[in-house]
Amino acid sequence: MQPIQVNELGRAFGSLTWIEWRKGSWWACFARYHGRAGQQGYDHRATLLVRYDRNFKAQATYRLPDSVLSRFAPRSSSGGAWNSDGFLYVTGHDKRELYVLQVPVRGATRTHVATIETPTEGQAIGWDPSMPRMLWSIERSATSAVASVIPRVKLGSEN
Repeated sequence: MQPIQVNELGRAFGSLTWIEWRKGSWWACFARYHGRAGQQGYDHRATLLVRYDRNFKAQATYRLPDSVLSRFAPRSSSGGAWNSDGFLYVTGHDKRELYVLQVPVRGATRTHVATIETPTEGQAIGWDPSMPRMLWSIERSATSAVASVIPRVKLGSEN
């Protein structure tokens, strides 16, 4: 395999843990961590979601809600994927939870719409394009991919 393109994103935001294309923009999550894996002066609360144009010029930055960041501690987001329902679904590193986020109308913080229990402990996720409610995730301890049917989320769901 040969790379077809290289894009310099800089080091200012943190460690790139996932990136997703949606409606003409790249959405990238830059993680921050506590302890030895962290950068001095930052921790998991400095995790950022950055929206880029197709040429990787930063267009906007978003903070994740405190209700989600506190669940990540001491690590950060390890997976993220947009669904056709318009919500962004994000995982942490260890908990068997999926966090449903909405783009804010105003401000720079995402809205935490719901938390959904999952059979896997975070890490990479992706929606099955042939089945809109089927989410694939990785189970690190079993080194396997797991398919899960995720229920529909409605605004006003319990966090």
